[in-house]
Parts: sequence; structure tokens; C-alpha cells
Amino acid sequence: MPQTNHTKLVVLGGGAAGIMIAMQLAKTKYLEITLIDNKSFYEYTPALCSVLFEASDKAFEQHFNSITFDYAPYLANLNVKFILGKIASIKDGRVHLVDQSQAIDYDYAVICTGSSYADPWKTAAPNDGSTLDSATRFDFLRQQRQKYQASQDILCIGGGPVGVETATEIACRSPTKRITLVDANESVLASAPSNIGQHAQTIINAKPSIRSIHKEKATEKEKRGNKSIYETDKSHTIIEADLAYNCIGVTPNSGFLDKEWLDDKKQVVVDDTLKVCGTTNIFAVGDVNSVQEPKMFYTAHMQAVHFVKNMRRILKNVSRDEMLVPYQGAKINMVVSMGPSYAVGHVSGINLTGWPLGTKRGSRIAAVTKYFIERITMNDLGLKIPVNTLLYYTQEKGYGGLHPHSS
Repeated sequence: MPQTNHTKLVVLGGGAAGIMIAMQLAKTKYLEITLIDNKSFYEYTPALCSVLFEASDKAFEQHFNSITFDYAPYLANLNVKFILGKIASIKDGRVHLVDQSQAIDYDYAVICTGSSYADPWKTAAPNDGSTLDSATRFDFLRQQRQKYQASQDILCIGGGPVGVETATEIACRSPTKRITLVDANESVLASAPSNIGQHAQTIINAKPSIRSIHKEKATEKEKRGNKSIYETDKSHTIIEADLAYNCIGVTPNSGFLDKEWLDDKKQVVVDDTLKVCGTTNIFAVGDVNSVQEPKMFYTAHMQAVHFVKNMRRILKNVSRDEMLVPYQGAKINMVVSMGPSYAVGHVSGINLTGWPLGTKRGSRIAAVTKYFIERITMNDLGLKIPVNTLLYYTQEKGYGGLHPHSS
């Protein structure tokens, strides 16, 4: 029997996964979508390392504007309702907001609240329940940029993608600044696929302004004038820094959720269909969930496409309990900038490292690839949905699930 009643879907969070879900399901017949976020704007966070260290203030502003847009007009064009507010709780078929009397009803909800990172990289929800607009965010980043411009000795803690991109962008943009990179592993990008971390380490070692310290951790010991004094835990190396970037530690934005839904990492525990364990109509997608794969925009997109696939199955089979399709995980692709013109990457099984002539600089092809990823994510030429759908059907693993499940 054809469906005539509208199904209400509430999307909690408009980051990588949330906006993808809203875009893909927009204008679906008999589906009402509401997206809630404490920010009034979307931001492509992976581009911030490039944005913050642009060569000029004008380029900084232009690049920031090119990786952001306001939710309200964008979602209105998709017939998706947008609510600006901080989420207080989700229970009994309703989403409640902080300091607001209204509650948003749902038939299905998907938690896409993502994660928070140390300043300035990710926009954490304000503790007082207030919201954040793009002008405030831009002013904050401009202040961070001024701190960078005024600093001579810069410390980057962590050798993951953020730490590597920060150190190499600064080294290329401001070669007279002294940079110290401290990483707990033998080489940077230790968890990256196909040993591209070793190639990145070769490039970093070739940059005279970067000093690398490996297999150690650094903690702040004291302030000395305008300097922060850090010490490593094994060799007890003293590092004086005008500015320190903490490039480790991702925290799921799950504080408003029932603690019974969370694991010891505060991630939402989901089954292999991305449904929140212990619920029948709530899903969690992206950084906030417990799926054991790297927390990246790319994997959040792949999970979002998978959720949409299952949501469409639900809508088509509203009168019976249809088995949802398990998420089987995505083959990991990664591109990491090594400055504004070069990068290293692993894409569809191919390493892009600059070999054979550019092993101390990186790959221009990888840098171009990263640029196109940014522009596709911002939906230039309407490519975001088709490209990510293609990636899903070519890069999702074709065997088993990430969690035990019955077939």
C-alpha cells in the first residue's frame, strides 16, 4: 500500500555527514527533514590549515569564504527546515534544545554532531548554550592568524594529518619561522595507509626550519615572559614556543546523549547498520559513532551515503520490518598537504608521493587532488553527491561488516 503520511527525519548536526544526508534526501516524497546545528554555517574544516596560513590577509578571507556557507538559505532551497540551536537531549521521540521551550518531533533521528578538536581547528559548541555565526568564527580565526604572524618559535604537538599540514604550511609560507614537531610515533602519519607517513617524514626532514622529535610527548611546564616552556617526557628536551598548536585529541560531541548509549571513548555505540544500540529509530553517523575506522570527512561521507541507502529502504518498506544493510567499511583514501603546492596521498590503491624526482617535496598531483576534494565537498558544479555516491560503490569494502552481524 503506498505511503501517504509524512515521515519526520531529524538530522542532529550539519557537518560532513549531516549536510550530506540532508542533500541526498532533500525533496524525497513524504519525507520531512529538519537539520539542527549550534552553528549558523557550514565549514569545510580540513581546509583550515591552508586557510589560516594563506600568503595574504585578502587570500585568507577569500579562502575562508570559499569553504563556508550559511545553512538557512542553502537548506531552504532544498526544502529542508533549519533550526539554529544547541541540543540538550534526545528522548521519547523528541529533540530538546537548550534554553528553548520547543521540542522537535521525529520518526527517525540521525546523530551527526561530529567531534571537537583543539583550537583553532574545530568549532566546539559554546558552553553557555549560545550559537555561533560565521562572522564570529572568522574574527576568531583572524586573531589566530595574527598570533601566528607575530610568532617566531612555533610548536606543533602531534604528527597526524593536522600536525603535518600545520608544520609544512608554515615552513613553506614563512621559512624564517622555527618549527618544532613532536610526535609519539617513529614517523609522522603513523596510521596512514601504504606507508605514506614515511614519505611525509622524508619531506619534513628536508625542510631546514622544521625540527622533528619522535617517540616522545611534550607538556607545558611554565610561562617565561611571552614564551611557553614545554618539556618532552623521555629526553627531557626543553622547547620554547611563542605559539603552540595542539594537533592531537578528538572528542566526540556526545555530551547531550544518554550515557548508556556511549562507550568509554564517549562515542555512540552503533550496530553494523549504524543504528544506535538499544534503539529502534535512532542512528549515528560520522565522528560521533563507534565504528572502527579513521575519523575523517571522507569516512563520514561514506557512512552518510550508507545511511541514506538504508533510509530509503525504510521509506519504501514502511509497513514491514525490512532488514537494513550492514555498513562494511570504506577502503581508506588519504591526501595530506605538505605545503601549498605539494602533498602526499594514497588514492584508490595508488601512492602519490612525488617519486622519483620530488621525494623531498611531495606530489603536485596529490596537491591538485586535494584541491579538487575541497571544491567537490563544497559542491562546485553540483559534483558532491555523484562523486561521493561513486566513491561509496567503489570504495566500500566488499566483505564482512565492521561489527559481527547476521546475514
